[in-house]
Amino acid sequence: MSPQELEACVLAGLLNGGATPDAFDVIATTPEESFSIVFHRRAFAEIKKQALANSMIDMMFVSEALGGNSLIDLAQIMRQPATVPNLKGYAGKMVKAWRSRQLATLLQEGADGIRNAVNQDQRDQVVEHAVAKLLDMTGDTGDVQPVHISDLLPTYMDTVQKRLNGDAETRNLLTGIDELDSATGGINQQDLIVVAGRPGMGKTEFALKVVDGVTQRGGGALIFSMEMAAPQIVERSLAGAGNLSVSRLRNPKDMYDEDWARLTSAMGELVERDIWIVDATDLTVEQIRAVAETHKRRYPHLAMIMVDYLGLIRKPKAERNDLAVAHISRNLKTMAMRLHTPTFALSQLSRAVDSRPAAQRRPVMSDLRDSGSIEQDADSILFLYRDEVYNPESPAAGIAEVILGKSRFSAAGTVIYQEFKNGHFLSVDQHVGKEKTRIQLEAAKPQKGQRKYAEKYNTEPF
Repeated sequence: MSPQELEACVLAGLLNGGATPDAFDVIATTPEESFSIVFHRRAFAEIKKQALANSMIDMMFVSEALGGNSLIDLAQIMRQPATVPNLKGYAGKMVKAWRSRQLATLLQEGADGIRNAVNQDQRDQVVEHAVAKLLDMTGDTGDVQPVHISDLLPTYMDTVQKRLNGDAETRNLLTGIDELDSATGGINQQDLIVVAGRPGMGKTEFALKVVDGVTQRGGGALIFSMEMAAPQIVERSLAGAGNLSVSRLRNPKDMYDEDWARLTSAMGELVERDIWIVDATDLTVEQIRAVAETHKRRYPHLAMIMVDYLGLIRKPKAERNDLAVAHISRNLKTMAMRLHTPTFALSQLSRAVDSRPAAQRRPVMSDLRDSGSIEQDADSILFLYRDEVYNPESPAAGIAEVILGKSRFSAAGTVIYQEFKNGHFLSVDQHVGKEKTRIQLEAAKPQKGQRKYAEKYNTEPF
């Protein structure tokens, strides 16, 4: 196969397959100079630009950017057979062929330079130059190609223009919780988001609310449930979509006509959603990555991944527990970056939270188990707190706090208030939530003891 045919196969694989993980690997490891035909080089540069900026590869947009008769040429290229499954193989062979041509040219230029040199100093300079270029060509860089900032600035300005026009929100993942989306600007496509809380705070329910918000907009969701079986996830999802309590669904004899109507409506909604569930237990993080990458290839519209939860992922053999946890969190972050898909990982908090005074039980970063690695790898950390878990008579009963413990794009410590009703997170007026929380904090403060009469008044005789 000629170099030109290999180049056409690589372009065909990218255009036919879209923005898959393999496509991003090829983009990261293939220099534009490895394409010998000018049109192929320009097409690859535009594909690279669109994939990095928008996480999409589409023939029509590439043709529009190239102009001229490019649509016909691109359509001809896309007719290459069986290019998508072998994309990385074709790209590897193409780069090797390019390096061979580079090496042949370098050796020829070196030989000509030595032959034409008039003295030993010139010969030494030719040799030093040739050796330096040879080291650059054969250096072990892992085949990763840097991207110049000039290639990224135009696409960023396009993003700024879209923000100016009011449609920038389509670039980031929206959770469906308006106050949270407003505070963070949405979730970036390569983010690892940790949702942490003590048992009973509603971590799984909160993550399923995000799944509902994402899939409602047409995105896909992949759920790794290692704590609950798939039917339990379905039950909770139906309860959330129909605004029903799970206990009501578990006692269908007590359901009214309105409840059955809500259940039917919820089933009609969820059956159209792109939601996939994996309820295998004792998975390793490598198995989670393998399943997610395969799923992303089959369903490119996958918009988020949910892992419930970090503590149930099988830990690798390591000298210390914190090193094993670091391996897991690093791999989840790498998975999000490689797949260009936000990953939500649920995490338990230390029991030390429960032993603190009533007014000091709101979680902080140090409450995360093995917090160092998780805090380092996560782009955002959301703490869930409901005071009624500790005090059912709390003035803040029915109010859930979503505390932004870490966020790269908003102030740390920002609190988003939600109503917690029938086991679900619902929107609530932020001023109402803040006021109820303030009253709860005032009530939790230790009260000064009443002074005795003798201490209050002088009882000594005149």
